[in-house]
Amino acid sequence: MTATNQPNTFHDETPETKSSRTAILAAVRQIWPWVFLILLVIFFSVLSKAMNDVNFLSARSIQGILIFTTQILLIGLGETFVIITAGIDLSLGWILGLSAVCAALAMKYLYAIDMPPVLTIFAGLIVAMVVGAIPGFFNGLLVAKIKVPSFITTLGMGGIVRGAAFLLSGGYPVADQPPYLGQIGNGYMFYYWPGHGVSLFNFPATATAGDRSDIVALIPNVVMVTAIAVAISWFILSKTQFGRHIYAIGGNFDAAVRAGIPVQRRLIWVYTLAGLLAGLAGALWTARFTSGAGNAGDQTLLTAIAAVVIGGASLFGGEGTITGTIIGSLIVARFPSAWSF
Repeated sequence: MTATNQPNTFHDETPETKSSRTAILAAVRQIWPWVFLILLVIFFSVLSKAMNDVNFLSARSIQGILIFTTQILLIGLGETFVIITAGIDLSLGWILGLSAVCAALAMKYLYAIDMPPVLTIFAGLIVAMVVGAIPGFFNGLLVAKIKVPSFITTLGMGGIVRGAAFLLSGGYPVADQPPYLGQIGNGYMFYYWPGHGVSLFNFPATATAGDRSDIVALIPNVVMVTAIAVAISWFILSKTQFGRHIYAIGGNFDAAVRAGIPVQRRLIWVYTLAGLLAGLAGALWTARFTSGAGNAGDQTLLTAIAAVVIGGASLFGGEGTITGTIIGSLIVARFPSAWSF
């Protein structure tokens, strides 16, 4: 048989075969992060038991990993929205740092003028989220209205935000925070004391120092706040017209414009939402460490972007899910944190 008469497998494929292969590839792309996460759990479970006789799947280990994941996941949620629109936000890590500094400064000064601690902490949370949303809004404005590429816009904004954070903090962590802040940031929703019941948000009042080892702390506060942010983000992206518009913009920008989607307005909201989520991450950082630092999010941004991509989002836009971002965040967070347990 001559070369010209040899069958070309690729060109001879029927439409049904091509469709089947595409469906298989899509299914593999969706399930491989789950498979990889399960394999990681098995690997670290066996390794920790063999080397240190430690149960990797203990409540302490799992909750420690979840706490470590929260910051990555909150930044990843914002990046998910942006990446689906075929953009990228390189300023979110630095927005986290500015939000942490501003929240800490606000709480420091409000408590100094005798505002009650609970109101002070609540005000600090609001300040962090507003401060995070402002640079996000300007990112969206530059990308949507002036057509500056998101890479350039957000990289420049990141430099501005980082400089502002260090100017406001003087280059040092902002301390002198109100009481209860660390207790909230490092506390748990439930404390189970066998034989005595469950206590909400605090160790049982009758427990002594010797009883602490018997009390099991469940559901860290920062994990619960992050879970609420995840649920809201999932609902927005999966169940609203806004979410459908985001996918349409990332899938085909010109088609979205011709379909009458308010593309510019949607992009502004997407970047503002990403900044707001970074601000929430900054507030939780301040609560956990009872201070604010300009470099709080320096190591988070690229890890969060990796988590989003691992979870199935496409850097070309039009693809990505909140569930995938959760799985990707757990994968990238598990490597450094798993060795601590």
